[in-house]
Amino acid sequence: MTSPLRWGICSAGIISADFVSSLQGHSDNHLVVAIAARSLERAQKFATKFKIPTAYGSYEELARDPNVDVVYIGAINTEHVRLSKLFLNHKKNVLCEKPLALTLREARDVLKTAEQNDVFSWKPMASPLELRDTADPGIWTRFFPVSAKIRELVSSGQLGDVKSVFVNFGLDLNNVERLFKRELGGGALYDVGIYPIQIATMVFGRAPSSTNTHGFLNADGMK
Repeated sequence: MTSPLRWGICSAGIISADFVSSLQGHSDNHLVVAIAARSLERAQKFATKFKIPTAYGSYEELARDPNVDVVYIGAINTEHVRLSKLFLNHKKNVLCEKPLALTLREARDVLKTAEQNDVFSWKPMASPLELRDTADPGIWTRFFPVSAKIRELVSSGQLGDVKSVFVNFGLDLNNVERLFKRELGGGALYDVGIYPIQIATMVFGRAPSSTNTHGFLNADGMK
């Protein structure tokens, strides 16, 4: 790269803070130049904490900023499609948190918008719906040394012909509203559920041709 990639951050929540901390601490090729939140006060507080030069009180202002090359979207799940299309239609490259969308149709619509605007759109994690179309989503954990070792063991044949994968992953998320409320785009597979799914697709090298799901529904009808 001849010059640093200039990032705009969409949403001033915890996930965005984690992303900015990692970006600023590990690369000289990336600069965070702007932050936008639903209120200017929140954006300014975030900007002060991370020494970001520009703060906006609306996402539309961030979309119009000519100094931003790429936007990271860390907003709530139900806003991902709208915000992705907003930035893409302003010729911004987009890195959107999981899930990219809540339906396969919406996910394809976002990617079509990126293609029409000749900009890049991807996500750190894919949703299970998106895995129907690709076995290679943008999953950050695949860059971990342990993931590389798993791929090495599988491809070398040391484990023989792998027939099954068992993954146990669980967190106490009862107090995280966005995960169990329908109106907030809740549901296990839109969040932590993707981690065990991606392990299976990594080992087998492709998305499943069919799936069976077992579990329990909460009071809002979410699994």
